[in-house]
Amino acid sequence: MTRFYADYQARDRDIVDYQEFRIEGCDVPFRGPALDPFVRPQGSFFTCIGAAQTYGCYYDKPYPTLLADALGLPALNLGTGGVGPGFYTEYPALIHAMNRGRFVVFQCMSARQESNSRFQADGHIEFVRERITGERISSSIAWMRAVDEGLDVAERYIAETRQSWIASAKNLIGQLKVPVIFFWYSRRGQDYEIDRAAINAQAKLRAEGRDENHFIVGLTGDFPQLIDAATAQQIIARCDGYAECLSARGMGAPLINRHTGRPIGDVNFGSIGSEFAHLHESHNLYYPSPEMHKDAADALLPVVLGILKRS
Repeated sequence: MTRFYADYQARDRDIVDYQEFRIEGCDVPFRGPALDPFVRPQGSFFTCIGAAQTYGCYYDKPYPTLLADALGLPALNLGTGGVGPGFYTEYPALIHAMNRGRFVVFQCMSARQESNSRFQADGHIEFVRERITGERISSSIAWMRAVDEGLDVAERYIAETRQSWIASAKNLIGQLKVPVIFFWYSRRGQDYEIDRAAINAQAKLRAEGRDENHFIVGLTGDFPQLIDAATAQQIIARCDGYAECLSARGMGAPLINRHTGRPIGDVNFGSIGSEFAHLHESHNLYYPSPEMHKDAADALLPVVLGILKRS
């Protein structure tokens, strides 16, 4: 069965051409420009892994491209939407590809699609399975159901999920033979507190059919959802470098049609999957802006140069 992936090109065809390509041994497309890691000489490129923030939704030059320009070294962008670290270990070809590069930028990914005693990770991209019924549901729906069981129960699931995420990340890093830079790329710092009042207020809106949120924000926090400092620090300690970019510069800008140069008006997420058809955007309210991608590349550059100097 073909693995689910967020088909951003179908959704965003009027905004940007992502130049997607595939790597032999993996059925998920990645963002171009295309790079064949098995043809290029060993160490002649670097790899970035992560979620939509690394893929670079809506914009021509995400931070992997900007960093490649600054270094004069091509980037293999293996970011894909809604992904967790466990995704990469399911494809030996991706591990092999990363190990042929010079180093890996490991963007901190969310934990919302990880396993716990209620839900089982399903490919480590966006979806999970109900352990009792076997039903496949999006992680956002899963965490709504968890909250409906009660906040104390949901908090127990979070603790279990974080441990699963740590295990997945450790497994991935353990298979990488090149230097790894852990990259915290977010609008928030590593710590956040569960906001019970916000959760209860959102539950009331959901009961009235008026909730337009994709996540239970008071529970999951902003991206990377469910990750806190204690969780991140366990993986940072296993990496060769650390970079951090906290930025919200340029957020909220209108989305522009690349053919007309005018605001696009409406982007329907239904092309990604029917589960997301309720989501619409005319302005970028979630993904990093061009300014944030520049901030990300600027934050990474000195850390990367230090790694290259030592290696």
